[in-house]
Amino acid sequence: MSSNAEVTAAWTDASYVNRWSAADGLAGLLRMPWRLSTALTSIEGAPRLVMDLGSGPGTFLHEFLTRFPQARGVWVDASDAMLGRAQELLAPHGDRVSYVVGDVSRLRDLDLPDDCDVVTNSRVAHHFDPTGLTDFYQQVRARLRTGGWLVTLDHVLPPGDWDRRYRKVIKEFAGPKAGEPTHPHYFPYPTPEGHLRSFADAGFVETDLAWRAMYTCLFLGRAG
Repeated sequence: MSSNAEVTAAWTDASYVNRWSAADGLAGLLRMPWRLSTALTSIEGAPRLVMDLGSGPGTFLHEFLTRFPQARGVWVDASDAMLGRAQELLAPHGDRVSYVVGDVSRLRDLDLPDDCDVVTNSRVAHHFDPTGLTDFYQQVRARLRTGGWLVTLDHVLPPGDWDRRYRKVIKEFAGPKAGEPTHPHYFPYPTPEGHLRSFADAGFVETDLAWRAMYTCLFLGRAG
């Protein structure tokens, strides 16, 4: 079985990143949970500092910084190839964005703020094994102020034959490339219950599965 380090290493390959970007077919489907995330995490006040882990081209962070023009953002990803794409997309936000190239499975080794209002990650957590997932969420907790939000938008393992069924129909809702494998996965996807259990084990409270479309889910929790 491969390690989390090998997952990270794959994304440092520019040709790998280019193939993934060309084949990614879920952007249309994800606009709803992106918007829902900004709405739910700002009910009690607009966030001032948002950090996006495994940010890739920066689309999730862009959603937050567009909605909250006074907020600052931190882009974090292991891929230099993704950095260039993100800098282009996030350029309108100017010096409100800082960029950190680093392995999100090793947040404790990176120079990152520890008082974030919101930490997001999109299609990152399913690359961890169960132990790695809980450790990842524990490291995220250390970067949040008490009461801050963890937002995970990720794929899950549906029960029985449902994954096959969802993949057969998803193109009708998310575009012609949706549901097609774009990169290797070394571990089975977590279940929804597995995500919420890891949230709780890492010290998050008020957790919920806030949105789901087939095998993609939006989880939120507050740092206790």
